[in-house]
Amino acid sequence: MAETLTDRERFPDYFIEEDIDRRKCTRVVPMKVLVIGMLRTGTLSMQAALEELGYKTTHHMHKVFQNPGSECVMWKEALEAKYRNKGQRFTRKEWDQLLGHCQAVVDLPAAAFIPELYEAYPDAKVVVVQRDPDRWYESCSHTVMKFSSSPQLKILYFLDRWLVMRLAPFMGLLFTSLFGPQTEDPIKRRENWIKGYTDTYDEVRRIVPPEKRLEFSLDQGWEPLCKYLGNDVPKKPFPHVNDSASFDAGIKVLVKRMWIRAAKQNLPFIVAALGMTAAWWMYA
Repeated sequence: MAETLTDRERFPDYFIEEDIDRRKCTRVVPMKVLVIGMLRTGTLSMQAALEELGYKTTHHMHKVFQNPGSECVMWKEALEAKYRNKGQRFTRKEWDQLLGHCQAVVDLPAAAFIPELYEAYPDAKVVVVQRDPDRWYESCSHTVMKFSSSPQLKILYFLDRWLVMRLAPFMGLLFTSLFGPQTEDPIKRRENWIKGYTDTYDEVRRIVPPEKRLEFSLDQGWEPLCKYLGNDVPKKPFPHVNDSASFDAGIKVLVKRMWIRAAKQNLPFIVAALGMTAAWWMYA
């Protein structure tokens, strides 16, 4: 009989909670790999592959969820400077504060800053992972967009202070910066998302010359990636994780964690309300 894994074993990233002030940090390991791979392009597979090759830590959006205090604020500042001309653009100093513990980056939000990171870390290897835009959009529409418009998430906005004060402003700015303002028009939404997707890759290809980057597809497996990075090929198969079914299962765990956190935050108010109701009932 196959062993049944717990939620913590299947999705350990969702159970890590940190409170690290990145502004007080600096670089402690060299930045070696910059992956331009947008959400739903196999970023968790690339993270697993790079960490199997020894690139630790590899930054992924999950790392923002784990340490939302300073990371959401700093990433939001970086987005405002690049896309809204508000504040100073990040230099090597700020990137070292934010990513100084990382040897590689994949996924958003880092994928929106590959040109800036390439300027800060010119010796890092650049890997481009891109899916067919139409297939990519379909994947996003059935996963990320479905979750972001769910009724449960809208309720949690009112109950979870962490979500409202930290994550929501950062995520809102990230997605509007890349994909334009939200729209209910499905045709316009598709156009906006695909344009933002292709523009992000085009920006990287304009700045990083062909000889300084690897155009990579996950179905190519270990060989081209290891050859480019200068690593030995692992004996285990190339990881393939977080398909749509796994995404849905992970979101259920994440939402459950949000409800638990919201309940803890609002417990004093619930107890007070119950106390006042009981008092009114007894003495009315």
